[in-house]
Amino acid sequence: MKKALLALGLLPLLAACADTAQGKLRQTVYDVDSAYHVLANPMPDVMAGKVPGVALTDTQKAIAKRASQSVFNEIQSLETSIEGGNSITDTAVNALQTDFASFKTCWAGLKTGTTPDACAAIGGRK
Repeated sequence: MKKALLALGLLPLLAACADTAQGKLRQTVYDVDSAYHVLANPMPDVMAGKVPGVALTDTQKAIAKRASQSVFNEIQSLETSIEGGNSITDTAVNALQTDFASFKTCWAGLKTGTTPDACAAIGGRK
C-alpha cells in the first residue's frame, strides 16, 4: 500500500518530464500504468487468501477482477494508440485517471470488507 501511495504521489512529477502536449499525455498514461501495476501486484495473493486479515467473498473477487480488468483495458487501449503513433486525447487520459482513482478506492474498500460505490463507477458493479 505504501508503494501505491508513493507511486501516486510521484505521478504529477513524472508527468512534467515531457515537453509537448502529446508527450505529457503519453507520460501520464505510462505513469498511471506503473501505478496500476504497483496497486494490482498483490491482487493474486489476496484472491488466493494468502494475505492475513484479508478475506474476500466470491462476489468481492468478481468485482475486483472486473474493476481491475476495466482499468487494464483502458491502459492497453491508450498504449496501443501511442505505440501506433496515434494521438491520444485529454478526455481519454482524464477518463483513465478517474477510473484508476475509482479502482484504487474500490480495491482499498474490498480489502477492508466493504464494497464502495467506486466499484460500480468502473464496471465492478456493487
